[in-house]
Amino acid sequence: MGTYEIISRLETLRKEIRIRNNVIIISLLVVFLVGGPVLGTISPVLSILLFILWFVVVLLYGMHGTNKSKEFKELYKQHFVAAMLGEFFENPQYIWDKGFTSDTVRSFGISQLGDRFYSEDYISGTYKGVPFEQSDVKIQSETDGEERTTTSYFSGRMFVFHFKERNVLPVQIFSEGFSYRATIDRFKMHKVKMESVEFNKSFDVMAADEHDAFYVLTPQMMEKLFELQSRFGNVALNFDGHKLFLGYNCGMGAFDADMKRPIDYPTEKAKMKKDVQVIMDIIDIMELANQNAQ
Repeated sequence: MGTYEIISRLETLRKEIRIRNNVIIISLLVVFLVGGPVLGTISPVLSILLFILWFVVVLLYGMHGTNKSKEFKELYKQHFVAAMLGEFFENPQYIWDKGFTSDTVRSFGISQLGDRFYSEDYISGTYKGVPFEQSDVKIQSETDGEERTTTSYFSGRMFVFHFKERNVLPVQIFSEGFSYRATIDRFKMHKVKMESVEFNKSFDVMAADEHDAFYVLTPQMMEKLFELQSRFGNVALNFDGHKLFLGYNCGMGAFDADMKRPIDYPTEKAKMKKDVQVIMDIIDIMELANQNAQ
């Protein structure tokens, strides 16, 4: 299938998915706003049968649409994401419908884990000699009470960058506004104040060993963290052994199409390049390639 045929198929699927979603929403509104009074004028048995019939029709229609949504995602991500990774990274691997596991994310020491976890768009590869992994991650907690409430712990992208082996116990750095921070149970973490007052106002540092915090957070590294914060907003990092774990809240839109607008090849390519560029920007800002070369 050529590029023109792929774009045409994606646009057809996009329109069909949009129509399906609108039909389901309208049918729900009709049932709740009109169905009640109408069903009240007929026998209870007939009312139940009509409701069951409506439910089955909507369910089957929705399931049919789910298959189209999966086809759209797979075609879009293979054509726009997977095809692009080889242009920037060595040995890229991409699994669009899988991500990090909850146990893996727990080991990152970035965010608390709630009772609802979702991850997709797993990518691994090497850039400037720095091996990395990344995934979209959503973590939520649902609370039952008088009203059921859902709290978002994290919704964005998480990354793992690999260093040369070094003996550093966990050093966590959180932007001041980063909520639902992870605790690392295997060590007793201590809050560490750095010598920079400005840095202490913007970041909180937790470390298993205070000396490791000062070893990692050199004046140059603190400047890099300010640049990360300026670029990505609230960020969380954990230097642990030979790995850097990093996460920032940006929603789950990376590597996804905007279903509200028509599929346009140049626009989609530009969006994917922007999403891919984030990985390279972090490695460049943090100068991880230089650290691996030491």
